[in-house]
Amino acid sequence: MTKFTGWFAIILCILSLAPSLVPGAISIMGLALSLVALYISLYSIIDSGKKYFHITLFIVITGVLFVNDAMRLWEPLAPLNVRMIFYAVFILVLLIFIIIAHHFAKPHSDTHD
Repeated sequence: MTKFTGWFAIILCILSLAPSLVPGAISIMGLALSLVALYISLYSIIDSGKKYFHITLFIVITGVLFVNDAMRLWEPLAPLNVRMIFYAVFILVLLIFIIIAHHFAKPHSDTHD
C-alpha cells in the first residue's frame, strides 16, 4: 500500500506541474497541489523508506524554481516582494516536511527498559 502511496504522490506532483505553467492564481494552485503531493509522500516513508519522498521533493523544488509561473527564477510574473513571501513560506513548509520525514524514517523502538 505504501508503494501505491509513493507512486501516487509522484504522479500527482508531476501532474501539478501543468497548472504551474498557467499565469496568475492557477500557478499558485499548482504549487499547493505539489505541496499536497509532498505531504502524501510522507505516508510512504514508514514502510518504503525515503525514496518516494526524495523523488517527490526533487520534483517539487524543480517545479518551483524552474516551472512555476509566479515563482520561477527566470522571468517570473510576480513582483519581488510577493516572490520573497512565497519563497519564505515555501522554505518553511519544506523544512517542516523534511523534519517530519526524518522523524518517520527513524527506527522506533518498542522495548522499554
